[in-house]
Amino acid sequence: MPNTTWPSIHAKVIRLTKLDGCGQPIRGTGTKSQLVTNGIVKVGLTAEYEDGEDTAKKNGNGDLCLVHKDNDQLKYMSPEIEFCGVDPEAWAMITGQGIVTDGNANAVGLVFGSDPIEANFALELWTDVPGAACGSGFQTFGYWLLPFIGSGKLNDVELSVSAAEFTLAAQTKPGASWGVGPYNVVRDETDAVSPLLSPLTGKHHILFQTTTVAPPAPTNGAVELPAAPVGP
Repeated sequence: MPNTTWPSIHAKVIRLTKLDGCGQPIRGTGTKSQLVTNGIVKVGLTAEYEDGEDTAKKNGNGDLCLVHKDNDQLKYMSPEIEFCGVDPEAWAMITGQGIVTDGNANAVGLVFGSDPIEANFALELWTDVPGAACGSGFQTFGYWLLPFIGSGKLNDVELSVSAAEFTLAAQTKPGASWGVGPYNVVRDETDAVSPLLSPLTGKHHILFQTTTVAPPAPTNGAVELPAAPVGP
């Protein structure tokens, strides 16, 4: 099979999907489980590995008689999202903290407490692929997916004469139940929009690939997740 190399620029939009404790997308009337926003500055991704056990033994003469190192393993990914400003519903989806509303029930802020962080979410991000040919008449994008994330926390916030920086950090978790996902994000062999062509397993922490399905349009805050696949 041919190998496709691709560059990536711009963080166009992210989509957050609220998950239950088993890593499954939460559906149902009034659940407001998905949110798409272009109000981001950047998303950083750090891979955290567990080093394999390193064993070395010497004989009585001081020479190495046994050398062995177990394989390293990916423990989790640590995404860090810098937002352009405070996005109450997006931040609540990431951190599980309470939303503050005004007299007209508009989400205007958050309140952070000391309860354990129980919120789970999935993160998708689309980037541009400069110089890519429009195969079959469709533009190519980079598609990035972290299917099961928890421990969403607010990083340091500095308020001064300069623009404030708003950054949230989290960690991926094993045991994702994303499968092929609830959205149409790729095209199949007939160029029809489709969910992922191969399901993710509980061991997968991140997926990234090219796609010719355009990123979703920003939503007006969090919205309901329908039962049928969504998109493009």
